[in-house]
Amino acid sequence: MSIANMRWRNTTTDFGAVAKLFHWTIAAAFIGAYVAVYYVIWFTDDSTPEISWQLNLHWVLGLLVGALVLPRLVWRILSTQPDDVPGSRIEHLLAHSAHWVLYAFMIMMPLTGYIGTSAPTDFGLFTVPSFQHTSMFQALSATFNVTWEQFEAPVDAVHHFFGKWIVSTAVGLHIAAAMFHHLMRRDTVLTRMLPRSTDDIGQRRASEA
Repeated sequence: MSIANMRWRNTTTDFGAVAKLFHWTIAAAFIGAYVAVYYVIWFTDDSTPEISWQLNLHWVLGLLVGALVLPRLVWRILSTQPDDVPGSRIEHLLAHSAHWVLYAFMIMMPLTGYIGTSAPTDFGLFTVPSFQHTSMFQALSATFNVTWEQFEAPVDAVHHFFGKWIVSTAVGLHIAAAMFHHLMRRDTVLTRMLPRSTDDIGQRRASEA
């Protein structure tokens, strides 16, 4: 599909270019953040300064997810959504619930990651200060008489527990479900989120038949 003919908005059969751009950018950043932090965990000594760029990459990608998920949600709410593929009512309910759970994780993980990190995040052109050094944390500290160490420890524990066990499982199930629909059900769940529209794919398959 050429740029001139690109459909920016969703239809009842396909996602538009804006939704696809949000989806794949967030997906790439989300997975990239996992790759960066697990590279640190598995292959480096996280007490050495040499790993600072890998952790900074993890923070950059995490904040990118957090910055994109809210406009992605607004776009979803204001846009037409493709019709559900054939399936039972419970399947549709589970699919919609799973999507909203993933949105919640895409808000929770960047939020807990940011407010539980004591170092600034360097984006190259600008730097985001650590939550520890913001006026918001100073106000929280004064109001509740809590030190950074007391605040950071439980937030960091929640971030690591959900990231290691809950969110990774949810993302894996999301990918597995998409592949199941594509390979077994052979419906449009995956193809309508690909860069090419489902109409283009359908026309190509028809010409090859």
